[in-house]
Amino acid sequence: MKRESTADYDIKMENVRYSAPQRYYGTRLLFVIRGSATISFGGRNFEMVESDLLVVNRTNNYSVMGSEDNCIISLSISSQFFVTHYKDYFHYNFDCFSKELDPGREGVIAQLRHLVAEIMIADSRKEEGNTLEIRSNLYQIMLMMTRFFKKEAPHWKGVDTSDERIARLIQLIEQRYAEPLTLSELAEHENLSSSYLSRYFTQMTGMGFLNYLNRVRVKHSLDDLLYTSDNLFQIAMKNGFSTAKNYTVVFKMIYQQTPAQYRKEHQHEQLEQHEALINKVEAKTILDSPAILDRLASYLDVGSNQSYTIDENQLEERQIVLNCNGKQELKREKHIVFIGELKELLNENVKKQLILAKQQLRVDFIGIQKIFEETSFLTESETPEISVSSPVYANSDIVLHFLKEQGIYLFLKLEYKQISQNEDYYIKKIDQFIQHALQVFGREFVEKWQILFYSKEDNSVESTELERIYLKIWQVIKNKSEKMKVGAFFPFDEKQVQLPENQQWQIKHASKIEFIGYETDQNDIINFNDINVEEFAKSHRYITDKTKEIKIFMHQHQMDRPMFLINWNILTGNTRYINGTFFRGALILKKILELEGEVEGIGFWINTEIHERVERCANNLVDSLDLFHFFNEKHPIFYTLRFKERLRGNVIASGNDYIMTENEDGYQLIIFNERQFSPRYSINELFVKNRSKELHIHLTGIKPGNYQIRTLKFDRDNGGLYSKWWNLNSKYGIDHELMDHIVQSINPSLDIKDEYLNEEWSFYALLNTNAIHFIEFRKAID
Repeated sequence: MKRESTADYDIKMENVRYSAPQRYYGTRLLFVIRGSATISFGGRNFEMVESDLLVVNRTNNYSVMGSEDNCIISLSISSQFFVTHYKDYFHYNFDCFSKELDPGREGVIAQLRHLVAEIMIADSRKEEGNTLEIRSNLYQIMLMMTRFFKKEAPHWKGVDTSDERIARLIQLIEQRYAEPLTLSELAEHENLSSSYLSRYFTQMTGMGFLNYLNRVRVKHSLDDLLYTSDNLFQIAMKNGFSTAKNYTVVFKMIYQQTPAQYRKEHQHEQLEQHEALINKVEAKTILDSPAILDRLASYLDVGSNQSYTIDENQLEERQIVLNCNGKQELKREKHIVFIGELKELLNENVKKQLILAKQQLRVDFIGIQKIFEETSFLTESETPEISVSSPVYANSDIVLHFLKEQGIYLFLKLEYKQISQNEDYYIKKIDQFIQHALQVFGREFVEKWQILFYSKEDNSVESTELERIYLKIWQVIKNKSEKMKVGAFFPFDEKQVQLPENQQWQIKHASKIEFIGYETDQNDIINFNDINVEEFAKSHRYITDKTKEIKIFMHQHQMDRPMFLINWNILTGNTRYINGTFFRGALILKKILELEGEVEGIGFWINTEIHERVERCANNLVDSLDLFHFFNEKHPIFYTLRFKERLRGNVIASGNDYIMTENEDGYQLIIFNERQFSPRYSINELFVKNRSKELHIHLTGIKPGNYQIRTLKFDRDNGGLYSKWWNLNSKYGIDHELMDHIVQSINPSLDIKDEYLNEEWSFYALLNTNAIHFIEFRKAID
């Protein structure tokens, strides 16, 4: 099959024992698929073995020395073809040698190998229709090279990169630098006067035409200087200089030493071997055997599912300097897990969830808001006399014994609505229950409980009524134990920057309020049917701002107290589908980090099933965060908290999207890509993909040594619940077999590698929208 345009690209698969110095005026990608080869250009050798990739730029004069059995694919993309699709092509070189890339680019290289192998196989088949397949892969390769490997060409610094005329002139200079090229020739080529072109060239490049031309000539002379024994006159003539003296003057101006001095200092050690082979006929054999094609096919399985089309503007540099002398302790807020009723912990599955949360997320309190439901206690009709030995507490004692063993304490939420239905009965029950718990489980356990009086009522309830009930509860608790903490719910109105009128009693009785509980939900200030940019900008800081406003208000009224954020949520969707597709890992992490030091504790629900049942809601309940969904599926909040709790030691560096610690085993680093936008856009794959970003992280100050590096990646496709669940969804329902498969398969990805780290080390990390990466640097024990 005849190619559509042989000038656009070329691909060969050859055995290369030796190739004399050559230059291709385009971009050439060399891929070793068997044996080894040494590629020499620019004053250095690139030692390549099987699977290595190397890009040779249009400005490089290179030679090849290979092993006897090697096989090298050479993919050539012409400058004309490249610049047609990427107008800034001549402004950049491509810096890509797979062996020397910073960690984190393995997926990019795997995809490049995959694409080159596909082109080679398609080209070898010579079938009709292969041209489209080849060109499609060529475009992907060019896209990846421009987004991941481009590096500003040295002679382009300070040049206006948007000027097409300069691009044409540079291309012409690169092509004809060895000729006696003059300014007047270039002017004629562009239909300009010599005087105008001289001014124009200087303005656009920052240097005169002759100065620029001489720099290009010197650059191209380096290979002749290092890899041949030609004298300076021969080198000067070959690269466009009129005399050896002129060449020496220009060379010294650029490198601050003469060509002879430079040659002595840098000349290739294998010069004699190069010269011995220079006159030999190149021994190249085109290989088209089944064995080689099988080897090519092995690269098709790796990188096929990768997608590295991140926008070039989303590559961000991070300089992280480890401040080991200014260490800060990690802040640890208390965690409350709400289960609604004590009876829930009689359910073995719920008990397993709580144990897992305790082990991996740290649970300090279990939240109860319906303490006297009939299944937690036997009814009075069954036990007419209340006593220490009465079986009325049989069920609750089982639960409390379990909690005591786990080191988890009660956070009792006593609601005014429940109390007001039968005040005397309820207060009596509280008194008896606490008396029983103190007697059976001891003060060390019970006196760490926290009691919250919850009254989120409208103004129909008088202030004096709420005040009376609170003081009554407070007195009952304090009669049993002075150490038990009693607090009040703080329904702060951030718009009025004030407590509602019927809650003003809290200021009066501040001395008897030992902590406050409050709620804040970012969704409360969002109208999902009519949303605008300003509304989103305001909502982004809503939780943190409300928290700080409450603290300021309390301080102004001399009632500084510990704060517990008992119910909260960040931005979510207003339907189950949008809520599920809107991955929020980094949003949740950032908010928790912002709340550190501001609050005493943060609340979560144990799972969605209990939460919806307790709140009598079965349609997209989004006013709080649940650790588990139905069955044992983990919500993003579970892994987010797990990463945060996994951090140990002292904070030695932190920024807007990272936090790093040092401990006795080495270092830990969390990086994340926080992206806030309307959840409805989360169903648009292109929109979400364009909010990915790549970080090039430079670490300075690491203690040199051997490390095992573990990287956990948590995003929508690695640990995110909904994408897996949706793919296995069925209108006929999901049974336990499917749910077990989902639960077992939704985990963050894990990658492990061994590295020797110097004091300075760098790597790349590609983070999808709201992704979190947790990286551990574990010191090797010698």
